[in-house]
Parts: sequence; C-alpha cells; structure tokens
Amino acid sequence: MNCDCGRRLEPNGVDELDATTCLARFRCEGCGRSLGIEGEPKEVAPLFTQVCWTDEALHMLDRLPPYSAPFYRDDVERYARVSGNNLVTFDFLGEAKNQGTVSWSQDTIRRLERVPPAIRAMAKVELERTALERGMTEVTVELMEEIKARYFGMGNPKTQNA
Repeated sequence: MNCDCGRRLEPNGVDELDATTCLARFRCEGCGRSLGIEGEPKEVAPLFTQVCWTDEALHMLDRLPPYSAPFYRDDVERYARVSGNNLVTFDFLGEAKNQGTVSWSQDTIRRLERVPPAIRAMAKVELERTALERGMTEVTVELMEEIKARYFGMGNPKTQNA
C-alpha cells in the first residue's frame, strides 16, 4: 500500500477494538501521513506483508517468562505463516497453541456420536471450523446446540443466542 507521495505505508501497530474488530495503523516515513483501517482481523490481515502482532497479543507475550517468550513467539509466527495469516490477535494465540485443532470433551464426543453417520463428518468439520473462527480451543455443548439450531432449526432454546 502506497502513500500519495509515492512511498510505502509501513505498519505502525494494530489494536483490537473488540473481539471481532481491529484497527490497523500505518505511517508514511516520507511525508509522515498516518492512516487507520478498521475491520475484522481476517479483512485486515492481508494488508501486512510480514507477521504483525496486535498490542493485546504482544501484552500476552510480555507476560510470559523471559526464557520461554522467544520460543513461544517463534511457534506462533511459524503457525501464522503456515496458515497464511499475517495478523496475530489475542484469539489467534489460542488457535496457534492448538496448531489449528480444537479439543473435544467426553460429553461433546458422546453427543457427536449420536449424530447420524451420514452427516457426522460434516457436523464435526463445521463445529471445529466455527470454534476456530471464534478463537475457541474446545468444542462446547453450547456451540453444538447453536450449530444444531442454525442448520436444522432444532436445539435447546435455553442455550440458543437471541
């Protein structure tokens, strides 16, 4: 991305405004002009040519013991490059920790086994995809109920979100 003066706009930080919105800040080293772009992390990430950390993710990194922080940072950035995501957010840290997989409790595994075999694999993929999109590290019963209600018009109304 280039400035009106012809020079490249360089990343100057990223803030997570809430769980679904980021503000990416850029600055032109030539004329000093600043630019901010707001959007979902998946919309903002392609603007970066290298892995960039949000301030919130960096804060979590700073809280790690000094001897483990560089190793953790390397692991997260390696996973970010492999997954094609150049923006490390607070939620992405959980995904990177699990290397793109989510865990299942015994209760959720039992519930999944009750899904008809013809759609079980599809349901598992959709549940894991949704959990990862939301930065969850585990498929929960609540998520299962929500997905069931969304796709099949079924589910426990007490656990559905309005």
